[in-house]
Amino acid sequence: MKFINKAWQLLEDFEESTKNSTSFDLKEWNEIVKSTIEAGAMVSMLKAKNHGQQRILSAAPFLKRSLTDLRSVWLLIQIGYTSQAASVTASLYENALTASVLAYSDQLAQEALSTKYSEIPWGAKKLAQLSAEIDLKRSFGNDDFPKDKYEGNWTVSYFGYKWLCQIKHPTWQSAFHDVKSSLVNEKDYVIFPAPCNKKEDLHLKFAVLGDAVGKTIAAIRSYCLSLECEEDNEEYKLFEDKLSASYLGVIEQMKKYADKTPPVNVIDRRFIKIDPHNSFKG
Repeated sequence: MKFINKAWQLLEDFEESTKNSTSFDLKEWNEIVKSTIEAGAMVSMLKAKNHGQQRILSAAPFLKRSLTDLRSVWLLIQIGYTSQAASVTASLYENALTASVLAYSDQLAQEALSTKYSEIPWGAKKLAQLSAEIDLKRSFGNDDFPKDKYEGNWTVSYFGYKWLCQIKHPTWQSAFHDVKSSLVNEKDYVIFPAPCNKKEDLHLKFAVLGDAVGKTIAAIRSYCLSLECEEDNEEYKLFEDKLSASYLGVIEQMKKYADKTPPVNVIDRRFIKIDPHNSFKG
């Protein structure tokens, strides 16, 4: 029981030590997260045609929440609480997609504002479908887009959310992974909160950050497109530079684990209706 008397201070020391030991591996992510949050803060300040419209005003709180979620994810990742960061990223996923959907459509914004109990009327799966549909309408300029493209896009997006839920929800694979942070030997562990700085957790950190940053970038981009920003000015160019740097940065970082399976994966894949030969690695 002597351990308990000094455990709180030891925990703070362990968190600081974890932050120091992972700083080298995560150093590129610092600039990626920073640029993403800066772009998200800039977007509502850009000169644009549609400031003040109901759909823009409705989306704004959810974009703000997405940026706060991203900051929280980054802080948790740095001190070794990867599973907890994944739980926040699941929240970010829903907030980011809600921002994207509401900013696009007056009808959807009104539908969201008219719901009972102040809840958004769509779950994560429906948000993934709405977001995929909106992206394709923008790409093709109308509703005449390939159905298989739509099915593939929303399924890949929703797969990311299902993966996060494998960590957020009580699952054996996530619980067993977390236990490793407080092992005292091959079998025994301490029932006490502890950050994870094991090498195998680094893959999980990258995957969580990739999901978190990727969904935030998509929300910022959708909000910007819905605003119909004036592009011929220095502020917009700086905004674009930051968002593009973040996007390319995520792609580059995720290459490091492209051919590896993360410690936690999606086991139940019955929701997947697209090409069974598609490879999902989380």
